[in-house]
Amino acid sequence: RRWLSSLARGAGRLAAPRSTRFAPVASGAASSVEAHTRRDRTSTSRVCDWAKSGAGSAGVVEQRRGVKTESKEEMVFHKVADEMLHNLQDAVEEWGEDNAGDDFDLSHEMGVVTISMGSGKGTYVINKQAPNRQIWVSSPVSGPLRYDYDPARKAWFYHRDGHLLHERLREELLGMFGGDLDLEGLNE
Repeated sequence: RRWLSSLARGAGRLAAPRSTRFAPVASGAASSVEAHTRRDRTSTSRVCDWAKSGAGSAGVVEQRRGVKTESKEEMVFHKVADEMLHNLQDAVEEWGEDNAGDDFDLSHEMGVVTISMGSGKGTYVINKQAPNRQIWVSSPVSGPLRYDYDPARKAWFYHRDGHLLHERLREELLGMFGGDLDLEGLNE
């Protein structure tokens, strides 16, 4: 009988509304309680901040387990890299339509810009490498290059010899097809 009555009390606690299911731990003026639940086969953490709750329910914040939050430096890298790739796409696409011919193709998907020069001239692949906080360029002219960001100049530079990404890319593209291509200020 004791076993059945404790089971019934436990079932009653589980059936209670969320705001009353977890009791705060008394350890001073304010405390937090963390409870683990399973919902839709996804593990979540439920953090109840009782100090901020008003009369009624606790302030509940859900977070998926195992998801790493980005540091400020990572967020800045993604913002700067995405801005550069987007501006590069706009400038090169406009230039390519006017100067590169029918075989020219440019695509930008998920942080990767692919520029197909056509006519057997090769393909550029420009993508961001988040773990290294770099932009990697695969060039049919100069090969693989890795660029770091210089916030003072607002430009991507090659660490070995100091050349800038926008200058090298401009020289190579104009060397193939000519025309006028301004890649200054890709991060402004």
